[in-house]
Amino acid sequence: MASTFGTLNTAYSGLAAARAAIDVTGQNIANVGTEGYTRQRVEQASVPGTQTPALFSKGAQIGAGVTVTGIARLNDSLVDARVRGTASTSGYWDTASSAVSSVETSLNEPGASGLSSTMNDFWADWQNMANSAGSTTASGQASVLIAQGQLVASRISTGYTAAKNAWSDQRTATANAVTTINSAAKQIASLNKAILQTTTAGGNANEMMDQRDVALTSLAQLTGATSRQNADGTMDVYVGGSTLVAETTARSLAIAGTSDMTAAGSAPVHLTWTDTGSPATVDGGSVAAQLATLAGPSGGSGGIYAETAQVYNDLATKLATSVNGALASGTTPSGNQGSPFFALGAGPAATSLTVVPTSAAGIAINSAAGSADGAVADAVSQLGGGAGSPDTTWATFVSNIGVQSKNATTQSTIAASAASAATTAQTSQSGVDLDEETSNLVTFQHAYQAAARVMTTIDSMLDTLINHTGLVG
Repeated sequence: MASTFGTLNTAYSGLAAARAAIDVTGQNIANVGTEGYTRQRVEQASVPGTQTPALFSKGAQIGAGVTVTGIARLNDSLVDARVRGTASTSGYWDTASSAVSSVETSLNEPGASGLSSTMNDFWADWQNMANSAGSTTASGQASVLIAQGQLVASRISTGYTAAKNAWSDQRTATANAVTTINSAAKQIASLNKAILQTTTAGGNANEMMDQRDVALTSLAQLTGATSRQNADGTMDVYVGGSTLVAETTARSLAIAGTSDMTAAGSAPVHLTWTDTGSPATVDGGSVAAQLATLAGPSGGSGGIYAETAQVYNDLATKLATSVNGALASGTTPSGNQGSPFFALGAGPAATSLTVVPTSAAGIAINSAAGSADGAVADAVSQLGGGAGSPDTTWATFVSNIGVQSKNATTQSTIAASAASAATTAQTSQSGVDLDEETSNLVTFQHAYQAAARVMTTIDSMLDTLINHTGLVG
């Protein structure tokens, strides 16, 4: 009789194990679309039979059923680390590519609205001014020239302002990213604590581990963060070789440096640790790229936006200097000598460049008083093609931006492909496959039904043994 009741217990353990497997399979199916969810499986082990003294043994011992030893997350730590590593690289190049591409787009080169075309028309208008000197069309041509000069100044100013605004927007985005980093670090520390408490109490912390992995991937994409698994189930997180999360304690970062683009080179934007005030190094992820666009290599240039703004300043200065220098020896139709065409006011040269004359009478186009040869205007018209001219400065800059943009785009494409491949490998390893889960569900259902049939059979045998034969033991 004792062995019969033992068989009942064995059948019951099969029922319980099959039910647990069905529950876990249902959890997998329910979370097929949940970001970061790692599929789970019930881990089982057979229960050995109780050893009895040989004197009372009546044959070989039969096992006592099955027990659920745990619920495993079917992830691969090496694949997870690869996902985070590629996310860091992809985050960096995606941000870097976006920054340089935005600068390239803002140049409108080549195109009718680009500065190259605008300056070409400006030099052509000087040639037309020379050709119309002393004629009845001079006044009208002067109005065209003045308007074109104002258009050149306006586009230089617009380009500078766009670069400055982009720099400010990037700094704001970096500050927001730092807030996200600090929030993720606190979340990981909190999850570490909850995971530790749950596992210590013998509970299942798989879903909390999934949430922690999502936060870790987010940190890697932002900062290139790395992690280390501790023996107690918690994780330490490192940024630039320094500890961001130590088990249940999180540190935080702060953004420092100038909030004014004009001081980006001398007071570069950088990160610090809020607890010590010391500089924090971010060697990967989108934040590293953001800092590079704000401060430049080694914090010296102010980044691509400040560099672009400086090109506009240099262009405005060179344009005013070269044109006014050529006009210094000329005279206006009214006899005034050396009247400038451009003026530079206070503040950045790019935004303070203005056109001085308001009519033909104020433009020094002739070589001498009383003449109408337009010789000086002709000389000015040749400035655009000379070595070191404003046009050459601009063309060199546009070419460099094009090269940088192509390189960054290529790197971004390669990094995105690597990140996609790593994510695909991770999904293959730990993602939920509905076909597989459906097959498992049928298998566990049959196992449950079989275990129930064993119980029914044993119950029938006991009924026969007790109620129909009168045997009690």
